[in-house]
Amino acid sequence: LLHSSISSCNVSDGISMANILYVLTKSASLLDANGTAKFALEKLRDRYITPQRRSNIGVEFLDIYAKSPDDNPDILPTCYKCGSTNPLIRASDAKLSADTAGMNDQCISCNHLFVRCFINFDVLPLIEFTPTKDIPHSKALELILKTQHDREFAFGLDTAANENDEDGLSTELFDACVLRSLNDKNLLDEDTNHKPVEVDFNSLRSLPRQDIFVIQAQRQMSMNAQASPSGVLAKESGEETECRFLKNVLPEIGIALCPNCHKFFHESDFEFEVLRTGGCPFCKFSDFDHHSYGHI
Repeated sequence: LLHSSISSCNVSDGISMANILYVLTKSASLLDANGTAKFALEKLRDRYITPQRRSNIGVEFLDIYAKSPDDNPDILPTCYKCGSTNPLIRASDAKLSADTAGMNDQCISCNHLFVRCFINFDVLPLIEFTPTKDIPHSKALELILKTQHDREFAFGLDTAANENDEDGLSTELFDACVLRSLNDKNLLDEDTNHKPVEVDFNSLRSLPRQDIFVIQAQRQMSMNAQASPSGVLAKESGEETECRFLKNVLPEIGIALCPNCHKFFHESDFEFEVLRTGGCPFCKFSDFDHHSYGHI
């Protein structure tokens, strides 16, 4: 909410920017994010403040300016694409226009868009990628959906004992694609547009499907879902279906994906909320008997 509202032109009707900044000040102070708290206080000075809050804000102002000017490094988000540590609030956020709303929660170094858990808003270890221009998205889906046996045959792996070798090869190929993306000069200029990692044919067919998530048109599914390829490769209006591909680069961290609202979550948190409330914590979708929500 803060990133999409930091410019006054992006504040929706009924949302008080003063309230957002006040809550940010209090929360940042509790987390020792003193730099962020100071940023919020400076912005708050330009807003109308009710008389009941003015005395509280005065105390907060004195308390925060008596502390270190930096944020606690333990709470700063790290980019899983380039490894850069990012500030909680970018200096350029206040200059962004309505045209860039929703696109400013990204890495300051490589412009990678952060994908957050919609329960605690931690940055999830997901990297967006796309097949090279010569590979249709339907073909990319087909390659990723290949069975374990098909991939072993393609790489000459004839026994399950070679599973570690295959995982290592998959990681090596994908890492090479990420490195090429980071070395692309177009990503190192002042252009702030996000550009997914381009993945070639060999890298696509090596990807373990349980680590891949796909957003396709109005539907979304995990690649380990027990869905038929014909259902996944459906066309719309006779045209090639565009997909958004994401890879979990830390498979030991389970990730869940709601098939209805298309939000990502930490798998353990998602399952706990589903058991507690009976549905998705964001949209309350509950028909998980017929829809997969990610790696189980």
